[in-house]
Amino acid sequence: TRTTTRTTRRGVGARGRYPTTRSRATTRTGDDDDDDGGGGGRRARWCVARAVVRENEATSMTTDGDASSSPSPSPSPSSFDWFQAWYPMRPVSFLDAEAPNEMKVLGKKLVAWLDATTNEWRVLEDSCPHRRAPLSLGYVQKDGTLACRYHGWAFEGARGTCTSVPMSVDANAEATACASPRSCAKSYPCRVEDGLLWVWPTSGADAMLKSAGAPCATSLAAGGTLPGEWGMVELPVGYAPALENQFDPSHAEWLHAKYDADGQLSEKGNAGFVPMTKFAVAEGSMNRDGFIVEHGGYNKSNADVIAERVFTAPCSSRSEYVDAKGRKYLSAAILYTPTEPGRTLMYTKFAAHQSGAVQGAGSRKVSPFDRFNALVSAPATSLFDFYIDTFTSDPALVRVGLSHGAPPGSSAYNLGDQDILAMHGVEVEMEQQHKPWKQSYYLPTPADAGVSAFRTWMDKHAGGRVAWAEGVVDDASKVKTEAEQLDRYSRHTKHCIACKTALKELGVLEERCMMASKYLLAAGLFFAVTGAAFDQEAPAVVATCLAGASLVGAETARDMQHEFLSSVPRRGVPKPKLW
Repeated sequence: TRTTTRTTRRGVGARGRYPTTRSRATTRTGDDDDDDGGGGGRRARWCVARAVVRENEATSMTTDGDASSSPSPSPSPSSFDWFQAWYPMRPVSFLDAEAPNEMKVLGKKLVAWLDATTNEWRVLEDSCPHRRAPLSLGYVQKDGTLACRYHGWAFEGARGTCTSVPMSVDANAEATACASPRSCAKSYPCRVEDGLLWVWPTSGADAMLKSAGAPCATSLAAGGTLPGEWGMVELPVGYAPALENQFDPSHAEWLHAKYDADGQLSEKGNAGFVPMTKFAVAEGSMNRDGFIVEHGGYNKSNADVIAERVFTAPCSSRSEYVDAKGRKYLSAAILYTPTEPGRTLMYTKFAAHQSGAVQGAGSRKVSPFDRFNALVSAPATSLFDFYIDTFTSDPALVRVGLSHGAPPGSSAYNLGDQDILAMHGVEVEMEQQHKPWKQSYYLPTPADAGVSAFRTWMDKHAGGRVAWAEGVVDDASKVKTEAEQLDRYSRHTKHCIACKTALKELGVLEERCMMASKYLLAAGLFFAVTGAAFDQEAPAVVATCLAGASLVGAETARDMQHEFLSSVPRRGVPKPKLW
């Protein structure tokens, strides 16, 4: 049987262009030849179970993504070059504008700072050419140069030229040292676009010219940039499992679902899954610059939607959902940057165009206890707000940090924890099996077509794995403890200036509350002794109550700090309840 529909789709073109093409998506049963939609005039089709089974039971000698430690092969003209592309490194709002910012891409250690004299961001290799100390330990000087804290050498950011060698015996010796190419630090092209700092991970004059003419992935989106701020985390998993998770939308109906007291899927808390019947690579879209997949819905709330996911290599997945009437339903922009083997930066931005788009697998209802607790804690909440506005170094920045790390904002970590535990399990198992994905995975349903498409692109156009920088060997075990997987500080807090500021201020609040409790307890003891002589017990009682309130405040501040550090509970069994 065959059903055919014609749609207009955009293909991922050479050098990031998006030429409009006519594509035909079909649903077939029969003995069709396997087809990944990779061009050559071959037709894409809606994947069905039999075709996917045949595709993925075939034997392949493909290298497993992120699993090899052999040197990266030189890319052919038809292959994607990992070092000739823009990578997002941080939302600009996350960066410290007054200090060096440490970062990594493809295993390369970099340092970024804001040159206040030009108001431009600069990026150098995080290694001083003098003794190879990290430049990220240094400091930004008033003239906009970055000084190494080891011996004081200073560097300008545009070309990495050394401007100062303090231990030179005289001006001529210093000029000679600064003029030597060996004193230069490697500089990398960077730009700010769509609220992100992007880096081109190749240095030199040719890289400057080539990067200047290359667009960043977000600028290529047909729907334009999305409103709002970017969220960012560094996943403790590799690039391949992270991207696979993105091209596997149906996992949300189980991994992110609500479960009842008996551990079963909640009928009331979830929208209810619907088997996916449509999922395919758009005809002619797969090439070295990426691919496009088209799919239908996967739960009862979005069963009638049609989605298009555009993967722009190596970092961008842009999704556009429309309902049966052609109206916008949901837009999602998700970016990825492989930092080092076993770790990947992920950036997210969503725009829900209809109320049903935010329902997902259900949401937590407000209980009577929640309302009572809010009523009782209202005075303390007001006092905390007053403290933040009056006694912190930067109230606005602290509030941004609290919106990221403290409840209810920290509840978003629960979703990430669920993904990380699953992705980590996949990555470790793939490492231990050391087999090609077509032998390790069994993908019998149309819902699996997105994973197959991404792996096929990796195999055919990207060498089957991430190409790491020279000297970076992917041979370390991917096994991480549960505490490491659930580490919030490494995942987000250390990268975000707002969260680091909020964490610091909460520490100061804890110290002040502890100090206040000590003085108040001492005062309570004094009033208790002296009050007995004058029959005045009230001062002692008040001081003791205030001391107790201060201790509660210190403990609450300690709990809030823990929200920025880990998903592992601070008390009781060190295992979070994720479902």
